[in-house]
Amino acid sequence: MTQAEIGRDDRIMAAIAHACAIMLGMGVIGAIVIWATQKDRSRYLAFQALQATVYQIVGIAATMLGWFCWMAIYFASFIPLMAAADRGGEPPAFFWFSLLLMLAPMAFTGLWILGGLWGAIRCLSGHNFKYPIIGNWLEQK
Repeated sequence: MTQAEIGRDDRIMAAIAHACAIMLGMGVIGAIVIWATQKDRSRYLAFQALQATVYQIVGIAATMLGWFCWMAIYFASFIPLMAAADRGGEPPAFFWFSLLLMLAPMAFTGLWILGGLWGAIRCLSGHNFKYPIIGNWLEQK
């Protein structure tokens, strides 16, 4: 489908479906609603809204996994921390490292949101946007 064939309303709805990523988890509801109510409108809009939905579901799952892994490492750092407290020493480097690791899931979430916004910008400008792995997988279905 070329840029000229994509209607203005379809581009706006597709962009909104992708931009819902900024709502951190709740945005998937918006993408699902757009896909469910507009999928018969055009093939472009159906694909973009479905892609945005899957992208956000994967993002939620990956973010939750990242936070779970961080919490496991953080709580594991309490063992040497308590041993150091018994000796009256400074907190071990592993404790500070585990605190610093908190930035990893935060950064991932920020990048994931930027990916959704990039999809929104591309759709708004009328391009046939595809996320690298998700788009190819959905195209084969």
